[in-house]
Formats: sequence, C-alpha cells, structure tokens
Amino acid sequence: MEVVNISKFFFFWIFILLVPIACQNSEDKRLPFDPAGPESAPDPMEPGPFAVGVKTMVLVDDSRVGPDTGHARTLKTEIWYPATQHAKDGPFWSYDAKDEITPELLGDKYDSFMSADIPLVATTTVRDAAMDREHAPYPVIIYSHGSNSIRWQSIFYTSHLASHGYVVIAPDHEGNTLWDLIRDGFDQASVVTSSYKRLDDVRFVLDSFLDKNHDPADFFFGVLDRTSVGITGHSFGGFTSVAMPCTDSRFKVAVAQAPVISLTVGWCDLKSYPVPLMVQGGDMDKTVPFKDQYCDLRSMGGDAPRHLLKIYGGGHFTFADLCQLDLLSLSQILDLGGVVEEALGDGCGPDNIAPEVAHPLINHYATAMFNVYLRGSHASLDYISQQKDPLFDSVELLEPPLDDWPDEECLQSL
Repeated sequence: MEVVNISKFFFFWIFILLVPIACQNSEDKRLPFDPAGPESAPDPMEPGPFAVGVKTMVLVDDSRVGPDTGHARTLKTEIWYPATQHAKDGPFWSYDAKDEITPELLGDKYDSFMSADIPLVATTTVRDAAMDREHAPYPVIIYSHGSNSIRWQSIFYTSHLASHGYVVIAPDHEGNTLWDLIRDGFDQASVVTSSYKRLDDVRFVLDSFLDKNHDPADFFFGVLDRTSVGITGHSFGGFTSVAMPCTDSRFKVAVAQAPVISLTVGWCDLKSYPVPLMVQGGDMDKTVPFKDQYCDLRSMGGDAPRHLLKIYGGGHFTFADLCQLDLLSLSQILDLGGVVEEALGDGCGPDNIAPEVAHPLINHYATAMFNVYLRGSHASLDYISQQKDPLFDSVELLEPPLDDWPDEECLQSL
C-alpha cells in the first residue's frame, strides 16, 4: 500500500510539472488571429499574426561569370519569414550600413563612409529566429530593389509582408547597388546592363529557394508554396516586377512601386498583360513622374485586374526606408555629384508625405493585393476596390478604364 501511494504521489507531480509545459508549447503555436485565406481577410495595414525572422545568405550563380569581374555572379540576399511566437518580443535587429562594407567594396570612399554619422535602421525582426513550420507552406514574394540601392531598402514593407505569412526574398543586384554608386559614382551603363541581369537574378533566386524547399537539411525545407509566387519592387525594381511575369509563368501577381513601365516592352506584350498588377506611385515623384505610370497603365490591356495607387505628397523614395539614412547628406560628404544628390532627396523633403503616414498606406494596398491573389482571400478585394468614400485621405485608388491625363494627352503608346 505504501508503494502505491508513493507512485501516485510521483505521477501526480510529474503531471503538475509537464502539463504547463505542454500548454505553453501549444500557446507558442497558436496565432493571435488567422492569416489571410479563403475564410479570413485581416486588416492589411496592421501587422500580421506572425513574428518575423530575418536571415542573410550569399547565393552564387556559377552559370554566369561576369566578363568585367571574372567571378560567378554573387547575390547577397535577405530573407524575411514567418517566425514562431517566441520572436514576438525580440531581441529586435537593427541594420547598420557600416556592417555591410569592406575597404575592397568602397575603395577610396571607405574612410569617409566609416567616419560619417549614419543612423541605424531599427526593425521589429529577429535575426535567425526559428521558422514557424506549423502554419507552412507560405507563398513566396521576390523583392527587387531600386537602381543603385540595396536589398534592405524597404524593411517597413518586406517585414510587414512576412508578418502576414509570406517568405520575402530580396537579392542585391550585383553591379547596381548602393555600394557601386558610392565607389564609382553614377554609371548609366551599369543601369542598362542591369535591366536584363535583374530578370536572370530573380529567376535564379527563385530556383535556388525552390531547391532549398526540397532539401531536408535546409532551413527552408518544406515551407515554401511553389504554386503561389509574387514579385514586388521599387523604381528599377518596379520595372523588374512588371517585366518578370511576362518571362516566367510562375509569377502570379505583381506590385510595382514607382516603376518605368515602358521599359518592359522588350520583354512584355503590354496589350495583353498576363497577371494581376498593382502600380503604386507618388504625385510629387520627380524621378519617375506619376503621369508616366498613369499613361502607361492606361495603354495596357489584357483580362488581368490592374490597379493604380496615387499617393499625394509621395516622392520617389517615399517607398523606401532610405530617407532615414539621410543619404542626401551622405552624398555631399562623399562628393557623389549634384545629379545624385537631387535624386536622393526625392521624397525626403518637408513638402512630402511623412513616412509614418505613407508606409502604412503602402503596406495596406500591397498586402491586400497579395492576400487576394496568393493566399486566396477573396474578401480582401474590399481593401483594394474603388469605393464611393475613399478609405484614406492621402491616396486615390484608380482602376482601368482610365481617362486621358487631365489637360494633356497621354502621348506614349505601348
């Protein structure tokens, strides 16, 4: 009888100790609310239900050896992804631009750059956090940065998408990065050659990650939905975003921010554009005027839905975090030239819409677009449909058919 009592006592305390642990593990897997899906349409402006992890990888494309570099094309790549709820409270990662560079990367501009006062870019992401595998697989979104920019230029946006249940992959486009601009100055030739290299970069990056999806030893094993792939990007990356679905049928939807759509005519039949497209632009953009986006979109055809978002007070860099780095002051320190200085200030002035106002709007419409076409959330269409009473004062949402440009004809014909 005494042995039985001791056994009962022993198992009672084991039960008391293990049940809270089991409950805690269950709580860790439970999301605060459902991500977008056929039965759900969460507010796309608010952060999604997932914590966000971030990783940096270097991808090497041995099939492309640069004649100017003599080495295989190398793409430093940032990945934001849904993390377990453990990561909700941090520790959060901050980007330090000085951690990116080496004397070889910046040449004789290295010392000046390192002595400059460059702010950190704070985030709510956790470096190398555990992947949330419980709710996988996740749709994939490739992000393409602007000309002479960097893969983490729009963390407010890429991390927000990851919080809604996307794996967002952003490569540096070698030869057309911020570091190339600082080291060599503006080089128009690098912009031209980057146009076709970017499309190959995106295709290679997607192939690489889908290979990872099948590798049991890889961090991304089994978490990517290869049937749900989208693309987005800013400026030259907006061009990439419009052109890519014309050359690769795996891309199901595109969101292009301040793009030059007309540049894609060498790759796209814009009269029958193949996938749903959202173009986002700013009415004060001096680099890529909103009129060009309006007129180009007006000339496009095809059965796929198209949306045009106009942000009042938006400049070119309204769609990035680069104003936080104060690149205008940096360009003066590094003597990058008047043309570069003028471009870097586009969207960062006192007359422009403030980032804390613009960024949630950008997130709202882009996230809703992806939720509809990559996560099957039909109810999310309400967030990106024209409404009699606009949802926000700072934007206007337009859909074809578009009228001619006010007081002036759209002259271009795609």
